[in-house]
Amino acid sequence: MKVKSLPFYKVIYRTIHYGYQKLPVHFWIYIIICVTLVCFNFLSIKVLQELVDAVSYVFLNNEWDEVNSLIIMAGIIFALFRIVSGIKEYFNNTYFMTFMSKILKDMNAKAGRLNLIEFESLELFDKINMAIGGVNYAIRSSIDLINGVIYYTVFFLCIAVYFYTIKPELLVLGVLIFFPQLLSQYIKGSKMYKLQEKIVTYERQSDYYRKCLVDKTYFKETKTLNASKYFLGCYQNKVNQVNSERWNVILKTSAISGILTIVTYLGYILAFVLLTYYLLEGSISIGHFASIYYSLTKLMDTMKEMVELFGTIYQNASLAGKLYDFLELPEEMGMEKKIDTVQSIKLENVSFHYPYTEKNVLNNISLEIKKGTHVALVGLNGSGKTTLVKILMGLFKPSQGKVYMNNEDVSEWNTNSYIRKISAVFQNYGKYNLTLRENIMLSDVNINEDDNYIQSKMEVAGFDYCKENIGGQLDVMLGRSFNGIDLSGGEWQRLAIARGIYRKGDFIVLDEPTAAIDPIEEANVYKRFEEISKDKTVVVVTHRLGSVKTADRIIVLKDGKIIEDGSHEELLKLKGAYASMYLAQAEWYKR
Repeated sequence: MKVKSLPFYKVIYRTIHYGYQKLPVHFWIYIIICVTLVCFNFLSIKVLQELVDAVSYVFLNNEWDEVNSLIIMAGIIFALFRIVSGIKEYFNNTYFMTFMSKILKDMNAKAGRLNLIEFESLELFDKINMAIGGVNYAIRSSIDLINGVIYYTVFFLCIAVYFYTIKPELLVLGVLIFFPQLLSQYIKGSKMYKLQEKIVTYERQSDYYRKCLVDKTYFKETKTLNASKYFLGCYQNKVNQVNSERWNVILKTSAISGILTIVTYLGYILAFVLLTYYLLEGSISIGHFASIYYSLTKLMDTMKEMVELFGTIYQNASLAGKLYDFLELPEEMGMEKKIDTVQSIKLENVSFHYPYTEKNVLNNISLEIKKGTHVALVGLNGSGKTTLVKILMGLFKPSQGKVYMNNEDVSEWNTNSYIRKISAVFQNYGKYNLTLRENIMLSDVNINEDDNYIQSKMEVAGFDYCKENIGGQLDVMLGRSFNGIDLSGGEWQRLAIARGIYRKGDFIVLDEPTAAIDPIEEANVYKRFEEISKDKTVVVVTHRLGSVKTADRIIVLKDGKIIEDGSHEELLKLKGAYASMYLAQAEWYKR
């Protein structure tokens, strides 16, 4: 899971290569625009030199023809420079937005190819958060680097050659002005990169505490518990930690930057003094003096922009590396396997532990479930029921042992092959802000059944689609986010059950699917469900043992091990763990 961050030069190469690969036409147009701007910028300096020399010549000879033509030429050059600058700014934004859509598409596709087990790690969510930030930085680094290398670097080289042809000493002063600012931005970029690595967890924690204060998922309970002050304190604490880290970096970088800026201005003053000396001794013309002074002023501003740009590139490229760290995470591997039907699933000495933990959640599990069998998994919280279900579904691969489907080892299969014939309803189901029809069809978007089929699944789940605010309309929007109608917790859960059985799988998993439904309605749901699943393999995870009496097999788990396996009557005769749990729940209903 852990991926070593890419070094700076590799991030730069990846970013430029990525930009060219995704948008080759935009890439070359941007280069042409940058080169055009450099030409106009340098021409303005040359025209200024000739214009000043021509004006000084006018005072001696009173000939204005050349001056007039140079003034017109200067006006045209400055006008064209502004026009091309505007085009560059527009194209910059267009390039950015187009590039953004390409990268986000690749990120979403990448997330879909990761092993599900990776999402059990908090480290992955830190990587995702940094990768999302890295999207913007990757694009900016790509655009800024093209701009920096083509525009600023070429312009600087042109000025350097220009200075050298006049007085080589001026080139040394130009470097003296340039280097301190470059060093300053390098130090700033390096420290900001390390800062981002340090505060990413704090930022994720502060965002969570903020949600506890204002998100509708938590708001009512937070308000009822009078816990707003507590969460506000937690939020403020994390924000203060982030701000403290940022402030320390700002103080250090500002002190270094201040010293190096003084060196830069001393070089600028020295250049001005030297120019004045050359003019007075007659080794340069007044046109050269004006153009070099103008060049130094322009170079001062340009160099400041350039070193800030390259400093930003360093910082941004380092953060962009987080995007590439994410894109290089190991993906789910395996061959595509076509399965017509699930005849059996067999586990052989299966053990499992989650990433970065040593304790097994499942220990040496062996069992076989054949087609048409109804199995119930029961046990106390933490006994390993949900993990076992995910192993059976192929969502998790065992740490040890083998899983077989239809007597074939599935270790080399990809998950899509495995789950294509499996449907599931989990306790933590999704409440999708989509239409009623879309909420059902999400189970399998590749099949397009008629309304009667969709309605039949809702009837099995006990969802009342004819209620007043729905009126049998399958295209009604659900959820408040898009001005749809909201449902109760039980209604959302019934809808999740309907979605799970919409897929035409022959292996169905129900993991606490009726937790938000009252026991009487739960019994009705299971009764209707049994009628439509007689020829299907069903695995049910539940705490309510009254609903599993009719199961063919009841498997009892404790501490990741199977301790009992049999029918309801067989397990009651054993007078073991299942009998104790069942009788305890029966006593509650008698009261």
